[in-house]
Amino acid sequence: MKIMKTNDILSEKQKLILELLKRNNIDKLKDFINSLETPLYFLNSTNFDLLTLALSLNCSFNIIKLIYNRCNYKTLNYVVKDIYHLYDMSNHKDETIVNYQNSLEVLMDSNNNVKSPLLVSLEFSDFQSVEFLINKGADIYFKINGKYILEILREENLLTMRKLNFLLKNGFSLKKFKIERLSNFEFKYIKKCLENFVFDTNFIKYLLNLYKNKAGISKRKFNHRVNNEINKIEIPMELYLKYLDRKDYKKVEYLYKYYGTEKTRSFKDFIIFYLNYFDRNFNKKSFYDFFNFIINNENTFPFSKEYAINENETIIINKKLKIVELIKNNNNLKLETFLKNNNYILHCLYSSKSEILNLINEYNVSSDIVDILRKYFLI
Repeated sequence: MKIMKTNDILSEKQKLILELLKRNNIDKLKDFINSLETPLYFLNSTNFDLLTLALSLNCSFNIIKLIYNRCNYKTLNYVVKDIYHLYDMSNHKDETIVNYQNSLEVLMDSNNNVKSPLLVSLEFSDFQSVEFLINKGADIYFKINGKYILEILREENLLTMRKLNFLLKNGFSLKKFKIERLSNFEFKYIKKCLENFVFDTNFIKYLLNLYKNKAGISKRKFNHRVNNEINKIEIPMELYLKYLDRKDYKKVEYLYKYYGTEKTRSFKDFIIFYLNYFDRNFNKKSFYDFFNFIINNENTFPFSKEYAINENETIIINKKLKIVELIKNNNNLKLETFLKNNNYILHCLYSSKSEILNLINEYNVSSDIVDILRKYFLI
């Protein structure tokens, strides 16, 4: 990673130009630059970069272009360290400047105080400068301390859909940015990146050409083309598991459409295996909740409603049998533990108080068992 060379000789001139940048006055800035006996880029150092500083101070676009042109930047893919601590603006009369300083102090705590021009322009939503920098060679895949700019924006809570759309429009794609790196992003960003990459502009043009030329296509060939699009990316299993564990089944369902229809059987096995894995209390709640979703919602999961109903009915039957077994054995402790652990489903086991009373009478249970049943079934 390229880092600008340290130069501490010009600290007074750095302060002077910083004052001019704060005032956002291009005419006085030009006068200052013309008065210099050395090229403007001599003011830049490891801890001081005019372009990054001008971007962070929300200078006009004309000032941004002026600094870029006069500093003869060979690359925009560099970092500068600790640029925000150089000058105390807390006593400045202009509240706007003070607010900028406060914002910068928040930002400097992240990513070890290291910034690039493109990162700063995105942090401050300066899309005109973002586009200018990209056109001048700023790499949207440039890494800072091993992280992509998109990841840093998320860590700083500065990522917005508008910023992501802007990057996607300017070439950002999952072709280079591995989807695994999106695992900690909000789902809306994951969804947007997927939709931008799969069934992209080329696929849409292909469909439009078919329609325009009135060209016929077999169902088999069309499905093959669709599957090729889906197979452009493989959703990491960790992403499915993240939402499956959270019982966010709509998101799991959305990701499933990128799984590929030819792998339906393996997906069913995968879901069943991990529902069992997430059954941490060994009470089948993970299964019951998932199959309830299948029963109560229109969805594209490879499980029929009939299958889901049968599975949940089996869970209910087995739990009723277990309760009867514990009552017959007059096992107070195990019965209470079982009822407590399965409290989520008790309302489905017995539809009326009379059914519980029949159990009590049929097995001539102890008063302790009666008290436990009364506690959990409110009889």
